[in-house]
Amino acid sequence: MSSAGSSREKHLLTACILSVKGAYVDLPLPSHVLQMFVTNLRNRPLSTTNIDSIRESFLSLYHNLITGSKEYPSIHYYGFFHSRELSTPFPHIPQERRENRAPCPLTAGPSGLMVPTARSSSSLQTVLTPNLPEKADLTALKTDRRNCVCNLELDGRAVTRVISPVYRSENVELKNRWRLTDYNADGHTLMSVFCRFNKDSTQCSKTQNKRGKRKAAEEESSSSTLTPPKKLPRL
Repeated sequence: MSSAGSSREKHLLTACILSVKGAYVDLPLPSHVLQMFVTNLRNRPLSTTNIDSIRESFLSLYHNLITGSKEYPSIHYYGFFHSRELSTPFPHIPQERRENRAPCPLTAGPSGLMVPTARSSSSLQTVLTPNLPEKADLTALKTDRRNCVCNLELDGRAVTRVISPVYRSENVELKNRWRLTDYNADGHTLMSVFCRFNKDSTQCSKTQNKRGKRKAAEEESSSSTLTPPKKLPRL
């Protein structure tokens, strides 16, 4: 597994959902608005295309949050999608000045995951994920059963998206945490981010958990009141 944690680029994504399409029309939602925090793991700023593409997996991640399913189905919706930058270590440079501007220290070196510095401080705690290299063998990624690998078409090009769980330790998976990594057809990384829904967006998850525990308790109570089966005679 690989680890990550430092001061990074962060965005708040908001989906205003008017209706859900297809078989998931009854997906329980706390309201028409879901919000997700996205943290960039790489030393390259996220593009508008990167951020907008997360919409494709927004309800897939929410479905996992609610149901615990590892299938991550493609769920589309009618509505609006908006992003707001919360913080960034990358300088904002107007397009017309970029050609004559020296690159910032983060982007001067080879692309890859940001390495924490001794001075860096962040609310992003050190966590573990399946190993997702900057240049990957896409076939090998599919053999790791912890990853969900799907194919997308973004801006007319084929993209392989890998949805990976996030762990506190080798065997403890964190709820409401995912890593999304996009690769191009040659296996080069286009984007790698951590995703987490905000507190208000997780309310249905808590309700579903309570219902599940209540149902399990009722079934256990019911089974305990049944007359125990008679023992079969020994031959």
